[in-house]
Amino acid sequence: MSLVYYILLIIGVPFIIYFERRLLGVLQLRLGLFIYALNSFFIFIADFLKIISKYQVYIFSYNFVLLYIFCLIFTILSVISLFTISFNFSSNGYFYFQLILLIILCFIPFFFSIFIYFSNSIFSYIGNLRSVFLLLSYELSLNFSLIIILYESYSFFLYFHVYNLWILILVISILVLCFMSDSSRVPFDLIEGESELVSGFNTELALSLFLLIFFGEYMLLYVFIIFFSYLNSSLILSLFIFIYVRGLLVRYFFLHLIKLFWYNFLFILNWLFLFILIS
Repeated sequence: MSLVYYILLIIGVPFIIYFERRLLGVLQLRLGLFIYALNSFFIFIADFLKIISKYQVYIFSYNFVLLYIFCLIFTILSVISLFTISFNFSSNGYFYFQLILLIILCFIPFFFSIFIYFSNSIFSYIGNLRSVFLLLSYELSLNFSLIIILYESYSFFLYFHVYNLWILILVISILVLCFMSDSSRVPFDLIEGESELVSGFNTELALSLFLLIFFGEYMLLYVFIIFFSYLNSSLILSLFIFIYVRGLLVRYFFLHLIKLFWYNFLFILNWLFLFILIS
C-alpha cells in the first residue's frame, strides 16, 4: 500500500500543473481555456506531446553527460524528499526522516546550480550567478525555521506550546517565503525571471532534460505543500495559496530580496532561536 501511495503522489504532479493552469487562466482573464469543459486538459496534453516530440541533436561531450547526470540527481533528490515528507507522522522514526529532509533540501540547490552551469548557455550562466547569491541568502533562514518547528513539535514543555505560539506563527510566515524562494516561485523566481534575462534552460533544453527539471521543480512544490498540511493546514488550501500568489504578486527586486533575508529574516530567527533555548 505504501508503494501505491508513493506512485499516486508522483502521478499527482501533472494534476497540480493542470490545476495551476486553470487557476492562472481565471486570475489572468484568459478565458480561452474555458470554452469547453475539458479543453484545457487537451491543451495540457498537446503541450506535453510537443515537448517530447522536439528534435534534439545529441553531441557527445563531457558537459552534456554531466548535464544529464546532475539533472537526474536533481530529480531523484526531489522524489526522495517527497518520500521522506510523506512518511508516517506518528512513527517513532519520523524525526530522523525530517533530518534527512533537511539535509536533502540543503543539497538540492547545489545540483540545480551545477547543471545550469553545464548547460553551456550564457543566459543560464548569468542566472546561475543569481542562484548562488539566493542560495546563500535563503538556506540559512530555511534551516533555522525548520529547526525551530521541529524543536517545537518534539518539545514536552507546555510553556512553549501555550505562550510561544506567536513565535511559531512568525516562523511559519518566514518559512513560506523561504519555500517560495527555494522552489523559484513568484515573487522570488529571480534565477531566470528578470526582464533582462532569457530563461536559459527553457531555450537550450528539450525532451527528457526539460521534463526532468520541470518535474523536479513541481515535486519540490508538492513537498512544501505536504509539509504545511502536517501543520494542521488543508492540502487544497496550501496548494491554492501557492498558486494564487503566483497570479497575484509581481517579482521582488533581487537586491531587496538578499537584504530581506540577511538583514531581517536571519536576524529575527537568530533572536527567536536564542529566546527558545533560554526559555
